[in-house]
Amino acid sequence: MVTRVSHAAKVSVCTVAFAEPRGFQMSEGADLDQRSLAVYRAVLLHREADPAALAKRLNLPEEQVSETLSLLIELSLLAPSWEQPGRLRAVSPTLGLEVLLQREQQELAQRQHRIEQNRAALASLAAEYAAQGQAGGLDDSELVSGLDQIRTRLEALAESCVHESLAFHPDGALPEESIKAGRPLNERALAKGARFRTVYLDSIARDRTTREYAKWMAERGSEIRTSPTLPMRLLVVDGTTAVVAGPRHAEQPTALILHSLVVVQAMRALFEAYWEHATPMGQPVVPVAGGLTPQERELLRLLASGLTDEAVARALGIGVRTERRIVAELMERLDASSRFEAGVKAARLNWI
Repeated sequence: MVTRVSHAAKVSVCTVAFAEPRGFQMSEGADLDQRSLAVYRAVLLHREADPAALAKRLNLPEEQVSETLSLLIELSLLAPSWEQPGRLRAVSPTLGLEVLLQREQQELAQRQHRIEQNRAALASLAAEYAAQGQAGGLDDSELVSGLDQIRTRLEALAESCVHESLAFHPDGALPEESIKAGRPLNERALAKGARFRTVYLDSIARDRTTREYAKWMAERGSEIRTSPTLPMRLLVVDGTTAVVAGPRHAEQPTALILHSLVVVQAMRALFEAYWEHATPMGQPVVPVAGGLTPQERELLRLLASGLTDEAVARALGIGVRTERRIVAELMERLDASSRFEAGVKAARLNWI
């Protein structure tokens, strides 16, 4: 039998049964938790549906019990009593399970439908975007201006990469925001089996953030090498597309995206030439003539070509103070009193 309760209790139960308590709203993905199961079990086994009595039995605040009763009604585990209007009864667990499964299946079907709609819409936009870019260039090339547009194109290339990604990073330390943006894209490409080969400047050994990112990539199968200098910022994707950065000091950043197979293969050959002579990350640098490091030798060569300290430092990806310190050390090793004398002696020793 169902236990009788006072008129006040009937009003309370009626409120729970036909209106949600103030401040409590069911979400589309409502599900059972431990509290919900405990309340449902009490109603099912003890035939007790009064919030105050349930709160006392379960040692829970009455407000929480009322909210939970509304949840159970929403999940079709509680229903109005046929015998006593205003009361609640527990629905059979077997029937309740079937109702819950149907609900989950309907929600899953709706979510899958939304996913397919979004997938189709984005695929259409991607095709339109790619066609617009390819149609806008001359001689199979595109000039992209502005950081947002460049990053959008790079994101699309990263997502399309399935075989190979080759890159030069001639700017020394990488900005943290670039690393954060590129990490998930590279991770997805690596997961698809793409081979990553990247050449950084030797100077990244002094930058912890870039060094740790390169190590993170290497741990996931990427091959990393370093070189004293690099000719440009370059990306070659799947042997079909090359991206070359525009001038550094332009009013806004630009990138030239190349699709011509002949040009892309030339860019790939340039990459391979630097890759062959670059040092694998983590291996000790092999000294060259006179016991110089490759970076020191390149510094002397750049100075001999007439570049300023600022230009040399920028090419090596180091600070001007660091560049001047290395110059001073080299002059001391050469026993030279001037840079001109250091250049003459270095040439006589075949250091450059």
